[in-house]
Amino acid sequence: MNPLAITRLAANLMVTAFGVGLLGVYAVTQAVTAELVVWLGGLAVLGGVAQFLVSVFFPRSIRPTWDEMAVASHRGAYQFGYWCAVLSFWVFFFSAQYTTANLDGAFLTLGVLLICAPSAWMAVAALRK
Repeated sequence: MNPLAITRLAANLMVTAFGVGLLGVYAVTQAVTAELVVWLGGLAVLGGVAQFLVSVFFPRSIRPTWDEMAVASHRGAYQFGYWCAVLSFWVFFFSAQYTTANLDGAFLTLGVLLICAPSAWMAVAALRK
């Protein structure tokens, strides 16, 4: 793997691991604080900045990283994130309406899923190769 692919994999794994941890916290406590979701978003932005810096310092690693399979994985990640968000919205909507689920926690957990779903797809796609 070239440096950009390794950086992308590491960033996606970090975001996914932190997001799964937040989902675990929500499953146990039924609450997620907004600060933790902001930390998750900051970690995702930091991963993007790291990928940009690697592409600046290693410009020859850009072309082999963006082959047809990577583009298809990228497209699949956004599609997976979209459908994960749509389905999760309805699950949290009905759980907030018909159970004692906390609406604030459900909304923040939806944010966690929006951030983590594309990263999880990209990490699995990279590890599958």
